[in-house]
Amino acid sequence: MTQRLAEQALYLSLIHSFRRRCWITSRSVHQAGLDNESVLPTPQPQPHLSPPIEGETARQTIPVLASTPPAALAIPATDTTQPTRIERTMEYTSDKEKSYGPGGDPMQKLDEESGSDGNDDFKSASQSPTKPADPPNGGLKAWLQVLGSFFIYFNTWGLVASFGTFQVYYEADLLREHSSFAISTVGSLQSFLMVFLGLFAGPIFDLGYAKQLLWVGTMLIVTGSILQSFSQNLWQLLLTQGLCIGVGMGGLAVLGVAILSPWFTTKLPMATGIAAAGSGVGGLVLPILFRSIQPEIGFRWTVRTMALIALATLSVSILTMEPPKPSAFRRPLIDRSAFKDPPYLFFVGACCLVFLGMYTPFVYVPGYALARHAVSTEIDKYLLAILNGASIVGRTIPILFTAQLGRMNMLIVAVASLSISAFCLSAVTHTPGLLVTVIFYGCSSGAFFSLQPATFSLLTEDKKYIGTRLGMAYAVMSVALLLGSPVGGALVRSIGYYSAWIWAGVTLALGSIMIACSRGLATKWDWRKTL
Repeated sequence: MTQRLAEQALYLSLIHSFRRRCWITSRSVHQAGLDNESVLPTPQPQPHLSPPIEGETARQTIPVLASTPPAALAIPATDTTQPTRIERTMEYTSDKEKSYGPGGDPMQKLDEESGSDGNDDFKSASQSPTKPADPPNGGLKAWLQVLGSFFIYFNTWGLVASFGTFQVYYEADLLREHSSFAISTVGSLQSFLMVFLGLFAGPIFDLGYAKQLLWVGTMLIVTGSILQSFSQNLWQLLLTQGLCIGVGMGGLAVLGVAILSPWFTTKLPMATGIAAAGSGVGGLVLPILFRSIQPEIGFRWTVRTMALIALATLSVSILTMEPPKPSAFRRPLIDRSAFKDPPYLFFVGACCLVFLGMYTPFVYVPGYALARHAVSTEIDKYLLAILNGASIVGRTIPILFTAQLGRMNMLIVAVASLSISAFCLSAVTHTPGLLVTVIFYGCSSGAFFSLQPATFSLLTEDKKYIGTRLGMAYAVMSVALLLGSPVGGALVRSIGYYSAWIWAGVTLALGSIMIACSRGLATKWDWRKTL
């Protein structure tokens, strides 16, 4: 309907322009006829001139060719056979009357009476189809996008947060001849690819290929999980669980963030918080599922069951999510101005330090609890689920207080709390203390995940480059994800679990300090500002 109205408006505009040109042509021909009459030997009467408008007069010298000079003009009779150039001075009230005679342009009058400039129809025809519509900020379709994004988080970040369950099983059974360091490379490769490939998935999303990313990512995760169920050694798990599933996650993870912006404005933080809670739910459900059914049906069918769950939940995302139209702005892969922005650089460095140590407890807490006999076997089954479940609270509650307390202020506190919790793990020897520490750590990690993307937006002045700067930052942070868990595993093997907790605590403490430095540089060290 909109395209049809635009075509009608363009057609009317063309007719309007054609009528104007016909009028100009007819007046020019008529004026040329009057000028040609001036070459007759008889003098021509002066045209009737209307008084000047607003006191403005314009004089024009009109050359006239005459074979015989008029008698009224005193011209020396030298050679009457040759045309003589004479000058006649005429007055016009304005430039409009110069072209159209007294009264000016009648089409202009018509435009003035209708309140149009003669080009309105053309403007509306050319602009109305491309005018961006405001996001609905609610409604059934918008909240269906949140549902689809929720399941993307469930099958990406939720699966990464559940790797600790696989780590325990591989160390005890499938890969017991390998070290913790070697086994952890499977999970670190998976998380690295998920984050790093977002650098390329973002521009593909901007080009309008969101559905293709969704299909390809779903197929890779499901196929990789099925192939994982047949794996018998480390290199097979690296190819299936690490590479194949990791690449599929890399194609999906960016959709969970980017798909919501075209649908929400003021409700975007709430929608993002609900969607991001999917990672906590995935980290809560998947470990319990694995530890509950694996002894009954075996590793292979447990992993195939998880593949079926991934297919079912991601099918909901495929059916409900409607990607936006391709963006006219082609964002570059690199924003060079970011390298001259100290607050941004400090914050990226801080996030790298956080990712170096943050996932160490997620991977090694279940094994640590059994090794120290801090909890019973039944409680150990749910320990990682408790950790991920607590992160749901951390992802949703802090968003409600960002306006009053400031995003970066809360982020500094959250990372400092992570550091304190990591140090406390090295001293825990009984069940209540371990549970409290794990819950505290989970809440703090959830707060970090929910506040970190919003802080990047806060530190980016030109909002067109938020996607570019996020992609650059996550590309660097993916290296920290690749190294963090293996370093923790090497420390566990060579020294013990307490050294891994100290490693995590130190990196998190340094990350909190660097976030504070980034905040100070952004506010010129004015700590009274809410940022």
